[in-house]
Amino acid sequence: MANQNGRILWEGPSAYDGQPIVVIATGFESPSDNPKTGDMIQTWILRQDVKPNEGFKSAQDGISVCGDCPHAGYNNGTCYVSWYQGPLSVWNCYKRGGYAPIGQDWSLFSGRAVRLGSAGDPAMVPFEVWKQALEYATKHTGYTHQWRYDWAQDFKGTVQASCDGFRDYVEATALGWNTFLVTPPGQTKIEGTVHCAASEERGNKTTCQACHLCDGKSANVMIWGHGRSHKKIAMLN
Repeated sequence: MANQNGRILWEGPSAYDGQPIVVIATGFESPSDNPKTGDMIQTWILRQDVKPNEGFKSAQDGISVCGDCPHAGYNNGTCYVSWYQGPLSVWNCYKRGGYAPIGQDWSLFSGRAVRLGSAGDPAMVPFEVWKQALEYATKHTGYTHQWRYDWAQDFKGTVQASCDGFRDYVEATALGWNTFLVTPPGQTKIEGTVHCAASEERGNKTTCQACHLCDGKSANVMIWGHGRSHKKIAMLN
């Protein structure tokens, strides 16, 4: 029997390198236990044929879902995602045939908040896939490191440009993107940005579900580097 908590939204070639990827949404029946995001539908962009915890470390395989993200395991390794936990669990269920395709059931997103890219970069997937979900969802968040590429421009106004330093921030805003700027811990607020209120340093005052400023159009947001490797963030700036 299919796992009713998740659905396959799309399978096809990565926009980055043409390798086979899949998008799986989870949280339709069991709420997410992520304390920062709150109860959002989570979406996982994964290689169809490579375990995510292994692909994360490989520029040959992981680049299909993460592109040239500086936080990838094959770059600086500062990603906050634990690829051997949620992403691997979802991938294993997918490989067992545990998820049914979404088909025409996009109304499952009705009244829900959705996180575009709980793992992986949403710009690797055709924008039309996300558009179908967002026609029903009431709120969303999303981020892309691919904002410099021509093929990612459809996402402007829907997701934040992920920025790793002030130079990125200036360039992305000049190109018309709203940004999500990751800074070294302790960085004072950058003029023109809102400091993420769901962050640990702001006392987790809210959740992404309640805030949803990272919707590509509402604000430029900054956050201190977080996750197990947050102390390495300084070298990206």
